[in-house]
Amino acid sequence: MIHLHKSKLTSNELIWNGLIFVAVFLTALEAPFSFTYRTNIQTWQLWSDSIISLIFITDVIYQIRERYFKTQRASKAVKSSGTVWWSMIAIDIMASIPYDVLTYSFDLHGYQFFGLLRLLRLVRVARLYALMSNLALVPKFLRVSILSCVSIMVIHWIACGWSMIHPEQLKDVTTHYIKSLYWAVTTLTTIGYGDITPTTTLGRLYTMPIMILGVGVYGFVIANVTRLFTTADRYKEKSKERLGDVATFMKYYNIPERLQGQVFGYYNHLLNKRLTENDTTIIADLPLALQHELQTYMNMRLIRTVPVFKNCSHACLKDVASALEQKSYSPGQNIIRIGELGKEMFMIGHGTVDVIFNDGTVVATLHEGQIFGEAALLRETTRNADVRAQNYCDLYILNKEDFTEIIKKHPDLLENMERVTTRRSSDRRSKAA
Repeated sequence: MIHLHKSKLTSNELIWNGLIFVAVFLTALEAPFSFTYRTNIQTWQLWSDSIISLIFITDVIYQIRERYFKTQRASKAVKSSGTVWWSMIAIDIMASIPYDVLTYSFDLHGYQFFGLLRLLRLVRVARLYALMSNLALVPKFLRVSILSCVSIMVIHWIACGWSMIHPEQLKDVTTHYIKSLYWAVTTLTTIGYGDITPTTTLGRLYTMPIMILGVGVYGFVIANVTRLFTTADRYKEKSKERLGDVATFMKYYNIPERLQGQVFGYYNHLLNKRLTENDTTIIADLPLALQHELQTYMNMRLIRTVPVFKNCSHACLKDVASALEQKSYSPGQNIIRIGELGKEMFMIGHGTVDVIFNDGTVVATLHEGQIFGEAALLRETTRNADVRAQNYCDLYILNKEDFTEIIKKHPDLLENMERVTTRRSSDRRSKAA
């Protein structure tokens, strides 16, 4: 059942409505073709008609069941929409009748219009369009699929119409249909080679509206396809435009190359790690609770790549991500000082930091995705080295109090952290030796 007032479809609803649309699409192709060329009913048509009817009957039963329970739950039944709903159910019931099976069983081959009643199923296309109009977000593949199928149906109907008003004495139905399809495509796309032209008044009257329709259809299809592909990566395109503006800015003000490298490095980080240069503006209108929840998943994308969190459960990652605090540092700014009491661990989201001993020796340079200061989460300890930002850095901080609460629920994180600190301690001892 298509619920017209939903903002998003579940996976099951998407699959079911997709199945109904495929059934409607097949009917929209087969019924006009059989009517136009007066073909005999084949075994596969009986099977397909039976299966499609079964799908529609199942959907009608589901709709009635949902309507019944909805009325039972509601304190007052809304009767204003009852007439519309029952009208839609009546159409669905008529569309679910297996007309091909009845025609074959009762030898109704002389009643060609009887089989066309199956086109009542096309009402579902209009209802699907109404559903898409109400959805907050429609997947691109769904838009492309529906647009393609509707275009094929329209071209097929026009070809069948041409075959009816411009019949040819051909025993080969396939050749006749292909010629009609060729005419429909060349006319709708406004190409019109002129090798197939109407020779009767009725044919000319039929062709003129098709020509006018072709201009609109051609423009509509091209515009929609272009919009689908141009909006797919609009955020990255906007970011690249921003990079162009920044490059112009750098050139105009004669910015030193060292500083240019840091600026462009940061923008490249935004392009590769985030959707936009400022993701928070996308969710700024949401309630604070929802913003915090979404920020948690944004942080999860970062920490998944950190080795200490790679084997952690989804629940553990979510708890860690929700506890992270973001902080920025400028080049040359001290992040950690020797002798300080450690109370947090740092993860590098962007930038580079130097680990410096008391004598000024740089013993390590850490980059994006690495951690430092993790020993402070496991025991009371003072910092044994300075950590200084080499360039502009985005760091994510995990406090000891939050870490203590997390490992109570996820002891596997403690094991991972102890393993990392042990390995780092042994590496430092081996370097000192």
